[in-house]
Amino acid sequence: MNLIQLTYAFAAAAALALPLNDAFMSLQNNLLPSTLRLREYSLRQNSNSRRFMFDNKKSSSVEDTSYPEPKPATYELRPGTFGFGPETIVQPLLKQTQLQNRKLKVIYNAQKDGWDARKFHQKVDGKGASVVLAKIKGQWIGGYNPRGWASLGGSRPSIASFLFYQKSFGTSWQKLRVNRTGGMACGRDEFDTGIYFGSDSLVIPLMGSRPRSVTSRLGYFFECGPENKSTLLPVKGADATVEELYVIAGVYANGEDIPNSGGVTDLGKLHETLQNACACSYFITILTHLVYIDSPIRVVLIVDHF
Repeated sequence: MNLIQLTYAFAAAAALALPLNDAFMSLQNNLLPSTLRLREYSLRQNSNSRRFMFDNKKSSSVEDTSYPEPKPATYELRPGTFGFGPETIVQPLLKQTQLQNRKLKVIYNAQKDGWDARKFHQKVDGKGASVVLAKIKGQWIGGYNPRGWASLGGSRPSIASFLFYQKSFGTSWQKLRVNRTGGMACGRDEFDTGIYFGSDSLVIPLMGSRPRSVTSRLGYFFECGPENKSTLLPVKGADATVEELYVIAGVYANGEDIPNSGGVTDLGKLHETLQNACACSYFITILTHLVYIDSPIRVVLIVDHF
């Protein structure tokens, strides 16, 4: 049974108004592979929601948030000259990162792939550590996300994340480290939202009426740097539009482990399937987690009574 069949079976059982516990026991006994288990865990008190998890019986419930970069970024740059392709442009910034000695490739080009959050996630999810490179008013800015994207919801914390901007005359760079613990390095990892470093440090929404808009406020999630900048944008307080946008990641051999690459790129379709299947006494409002651990899956569903 594949993932869609599994979740649809649950949704159908709920739609038939079976008692929720009976529906899940039926799934556990008749539909789940022997390597998976089904369990319920509590939410906050007085909540109308109930949360259930399908996961690997042998897997850990805690993801390693430090591997493979447990230390803050260095301000130093790799030796080399400024290049013109996106991969070459970002190479000096990657000293002491997991990408410093790895061949790079562009995995998302907004001009070709579309200025759209879902298309963005289709291209970048599960690709591991990535660099965002954006041109605004002729200057390059961006950020390094050591854990990449996976459409898991919530944030993707990393103490090793940093932002950067092109200094005067375009000959060098300035890095800006995360403040505090890096808990909002990648501020939002939903399948239908764009690029967020912190909640406001660098935001390119890739949605709505202005998908190419960009905002930046420094000081809370990311430092202001030696120039005490309040924004990454070339002109403080002015509306800005992204002229070019790329995401660059490492090149990995077939079967090679990509750190922090767990996830799925098609949560939108799966969520739609669940919504269509549930029509009666139970309704799955959101699929909050879908992670590959070893090879079996972990799926977390929130079920609301109404």
